[in-house]
Amino acid sequence: MSPSPKKRGASDRGNSWYTEWQVTSWRPYVDILIVLLVIGAALRFDFMRATDFTIDGDEAIVGLMGKHILDGRGIPVFYYGQHYMGSLESIMASISFRFLGVNPFALQLVPLVWSVALIALVFLLGRTLFDSRAGLAAAALMAMAPPALLVWSSKARGGFIEVVGLGAIALWIMIAWLRSEPSRLRYPVMLGMVLGVGWWVNNQIIYFLLPIGFFAALYIVSPMIQGTSRFTSLRGFVAEYGLIIVCGCAAFLLGSLPYWWYNIERGFPSLGMFKSVDYEGFREHLRGLRNVALPMIVGAQRFWQKAPVFPYAKHVAVVLYLIPIGVLVCSRWRAVLGLLVGRIDRERPLELIVLFCVTCCGVFAWSSFGGLVQAPRYLLPLYVGVFLLVGCCVSFLMQRSAFFGWLYLVALLGFQITSSYLGGRAVSGEPIVFGNQRVARDHGPLIKMLSHLGVSKVRTNYWIGYRLAFETNEAVTFCQIGEPYQVRIPQYEQVDRLERELLPLVLVHGQAQLVKPALTRMGYAFSEMVAGEYVVLHGLRRLFPTREQLDLAALQPVIRASGSIDPQLAFDGKLETRWGTGAPQAPGQVYEIELPGAPVLDGVGYFFGQWWPDRPREFKVEIETPAGERKVILSPAEAKGALEVAIGEEGFVLRFASNPVKKVILSQLTHDRVFDWSIAEVQLFGPTPNGANDGM
Repeated sequence: MSPSPKKRGASDRGNSWYTEWQVTSWRPYVDILIVLLVIGAALRFDFMRATDFTIDGDEAIVGLMGKHILDGRGIPVFYYGQHYMGSLESIMASISFRFLGVNPFALQLVPLVWSVALIALVFLLGRTLFDSRAGLAAAALMAMAPPALLVWSSKARGGFIEVVGLGAIALWIMIAWLRSEPSRLRYPVMLGMVLGVGWWVNNQIIYFLLPIGFFAALYIVSPMIQGTSRFTSLRGFVAEYGLIIVCGCAAFLLGSLPYWWYNIERGFPSLGMFKSVDYEGFREHLRGLRNVALPMIVGAQRFWQKAPVFPYAKHVAVVLYLIPIGVLVCSRWRAVLGLLVGRIDRERPLELIVLFCVTCCGVFAWSSFGGLVQAPRYLLPLYVGVFLLVGCCVSFLMQRSAFFGWLYLVALLGFQITSSYLGGRAVSGEPIVFGNQRVARDHGPLIKMLSHLGVSKVRTNYWIGYRLAFETNEAVTFCQIGEPYQVRIPQYEQVDRLERELLPLVLVHGQAQLVKPALTRMGYAFSEMVAGEYVVLHGLRRLFPTREQLDLAALQPVIRASGSIDPQLAFDGKLETRWGTGAPQAPGQVYEIELPGAPVLDGVGYFFGQWWPDRPREFKVEIETPAGERKVILSPAEAKGALEVAIGEEGFVLRFASNPVKKVILSQLTHDRVFDWSIAEVQLFGPTPNGANDGM
């Protein structure tokens, strides 16, 4: 499928790409490229404007990192709260903040600039790899991209777009090296540096590192394989090319120095992210890749949606992308087989790009991230390879027929624009907080209300809280409740327990309806206000005096519990021990405390300690009076609200009017196929014998 390039002597090979650029007029290509850059920037800006330049909680963390750098708090090595994804994006955000202020647009500008630069990069790659038409076609596809790329072009999530740009630069350097001589030291040094920085920024650089490393090694040893080496001994070969390898590796280590410095000091925690799956998992990931992830990447399907963009969109995608690329690869079967004997097509090394695409899919499927097919952001690097190969197909077709070549390109661009705009812009929704309720796009009413109340600290969900902290320049920070529970900035959580319990709660409406009855059961009164799409529960106060836990040994309780594990372990005053069912949760499992003498109680504490995953999926708590009357002190619905508030805590305390209590009964009411039911500690509260009113 590829026309044979003009034969050149060995002396011409090193400058062939440079000569073409000098001889061919630059002006038409520059003009078209500028137009494509403007179109690409306009489309991305349109998607940003459609969401009112809203960021999510993960992006807010990058923004907070940039703010902290700007404030002089030092430069973190990695994204807060994890051991991977370097802080390059945060460093650039701090520069953007210096000139534009700390705001969401200044944050989004960083990935946006990288994304627009990708348009120029794929043009340079396509022109160097094949010809100018291939470069322009690839640039047009990158500019008028499918929705996944348009959405992620402005997401500051820790380097997802930046690593694509760094990988494209590395591919370009590799192709330039192939056009030169193996002994040219500057190319492996530049390659090592770029790939090293990419390794620190985001380990997705491995998609680029593996095929580039293979081609670099083959390029160096191919003269010996083919018997054309000028060296008569292995010693001479090692003397020259050993320096190249050492310098390339040294440049890689230098570029990724923050990564190694951090990991050597801490025992290499970053290696924990390299988790593969077994063969069955690999096959399952491949099915998801074929049926969901790849259609989403090319635009036949949108993130988090099951239906195609339009009927038969996946079939159209196969015709437009897969079949032409397949024909291109098959037409170069001799070049593919040549790799087996160390022969590389140095003029048009399309096999490098093909291997890159195969590596992307293979590594994605083998990794633990391969299950994330509903929003495959870990496949964004694949755009570089797909657009380059399709661009080459467009150029080849144009050489045969300008009409059919243009028709094919227009069909590709039409498909991608349709996938982005059919039925409205394919912008992503805000993260889900509770049920089907999402983070509000506009936090203005909430920020205004909190300012009016004089509130500087709240309890709220991860997705709400980090955005709130960033958008108020940390005038309002938060402690987490609900899921996901991920502490990115530990300083936010460093609040005294009793003070924390009285912090205002910022909840979505469905969450508030669940939490309010639970707060009442836990002995709190509060005021309620509505701020846009949120409910703010503020002015929390305790209706019961805080008391000491009763002396359990003095009570001499009789404990009965399901399972074979000693129930006394949940009644021994130690959060480090637990009682558990020893079997998956099922209806009818109970933990019952019988109290001789029926002491007066006004509180029951339920503590799960470190066994949060073993919390009951549905349960209730009852007390039984000496007369045999049972009273529900926590209904199943209220229990859900109590657990919602208690995420990240050691447990919670239920309060009720003082009653003589004969029994306390905790009942598990539903199934869980995996987790058993564990209790770290049950505590009982009530008036102490001497009537003291001590703190808990």
